[in-house]
Order: sequence, then structure tokens, then C-alpha cells
Amino acid sequence: MANSSSSDSGLDGFVGSLLRGEWFTMLPPRLRPVAAMAAVQLVVAAAVLLVVAPFADRKGAAWMEASFARTLAALAATRGLDSAISLAQSSEVSFSFGPGGSLGIGQALDPINDLVEQYGALLLTSTTALGVQRLGMQIATTLGSWMFLPALAMLGLASVCGDDGRRRLLGWSRRLFGLALFARLALPMAGWIDAVVADRFLEPSYQEAAAAVVATTESIEQAEAEDADRPWYERYNPVDAIGDRAKKIYDKLAAVGESIVNLAIYFTISTIILPLGTLWLLSRLTGALFTARPFLDRTER
Repeated sequence: MANSSSSDSGLDGFVGSLLRGEWFTMLPPRLRPVAAMAAVQLVVAAAVLLVVAPFADRKGAAWMEASFARTLAALAATRGLDSAISLAQSSEVSFSFGPGGSLGIGQALDPINDLVEQYGALLLTSTTALGVQRLGMQIATTLGSWMFLPALAMLGLASVCGDDGRRRLLGWSRRLFGLALFARLALPMAGWIDAVVADRFLEPSYQEAAAAVVATTESIEQAEAEDADRPWYERYNPVDAIGDRAKKIYDKLAAVGESIVNLAIYFTISTIILPLGTLWLLSRLTGALFTARPFLDRTER
């Protein structure tokens, strides 16, 4: 008895009394829970649509545009690096000791070139994932208040049903209302949360790795330009070509593989894993809030 009294006088008791509609004294007892639920849903929906949603939309849109710009910039830098490596790979030194032959100084660059190509494919996947998220945000913003109408429709049906039907329809209305909140706020809120996490934990490694890729591309292009300006007898001397030009290129590419891996980790986490993980957590939270059986039992009595 003491526990029941404490529960009834605490927060749960207040919320249960609110949703049971005990304050709607002018209505018949059977309609009070329906009216209370409708009033609460209207107030919450108005607050979400007028205050919370615009704020979340701004934060989510800012994260989306920044992610798109960063991904496209990384894709352009990757294509530049891939072109520079391919140019170095295509360089051949011809020499003859009896039978003619050719020596390719860029053959050792095949592994790093494959890594760059795989990284470029990952960036395309990240761009596609961002496009899907942007479409979802646009749909949620366009539908807006329409998402809350099914929950109110359930309340309208509940007002004309018997006790058992009314109880079930009240439960469905609450679930549909939670689904509407999730659909309207989940993607922009996920974008905002992801931006905070990425800036806090991933930004330093991204900046360092991105700068390394750009510097490596410029170094390879500079080495190619310097080689084109050398006299012909130095450019086509196998010893000089392998010992000087190739060494410069290989030295510049020594650490870029680690930078590309770090960038791949960054974009995988920031554009795929974090959004999916955040949406999953928000869905679990929404489900816990709007489908908890003990709470429903107290409020639907």
C-alpha cells in the first residue's frame, strides 16, 4: 500500500492522472482519457513542429551540407592522387643489352593504387548514404504535421468504441504518435549528434590524413614536372631514373597508405556507422517511451 501511494503521488502518478483525464470533469468518464490524450498530443506536436523541429532541421542540414562538401572534396583529392600514381606507373625506361627490353619503374605502386581505388569506391558509397539521409530529411520536413494525423485519427475512433476497443486504440494512438515523433526528428537529430561526435573524436585525424593526401599528390606531380625538365640523356638513363626519380616518388608514397586508411575509417564511421547507430538508439528510446506496458496499464485504466 505504501509503495502504491508513493507511486500515485510521484511523477508517474501525475502523468497517469494527466493521461486518464481526471481534470476533464465536464466530460463523461469514458471520454476523459481520449480527450486528455488528444490534448497532450496536440501540445507536444505543436511544440515539436514550432520549436524543436526547426532547430533540429538547421543543425541536421548544416551537418549534411558539410558532410557532402567534405566527401566531394575527398573524392576529388582521391582522383588527383590516383591520376598522379597512374602517371608514375606508366613511365617506362627503355634500354638494350643485345635483345631490347623495358623496365617499368612504377610497378611497385600497384598496391597503393589499388588501395586508392578502393577508397574512392568507399567515398561513392558514403555519398550515396548521405543522399539517402538528405532525401529522408526532406520527406520528413515536407510531411511535417501530417505525420501526427494517424495518431489523432485513432483517438477519434476510440471516442466511439467500447472499453476494450478504446483501450487498444489508445495504445495504438500512443505508438503512432511515437512513430511520428521519430520520423520527424530522428534524421536531423542524428545528424546533429553525429556532427558533435565526429568533431570531438575524429576531426584531428581527418585533417592530418587529408593534408597528407594532398601533399603527396602535389609531390608526385612536382617530381613528374622536374623529370620532364631534365635533359634527355638523364631522363632515359636507367640508373638515374630508378635511383633518383623513382626514389623520390616512393619516398613520398611511403606514408600515404596509412593516411588513406585513416580517411576510410573516418568516412565509414561518420557517414555510415554513426548515422545508423544513432538512429538505432533513437528508435530503441522511442520504443521504450511509447510501448512500456506497466506505464500503459497505469494510464489506460
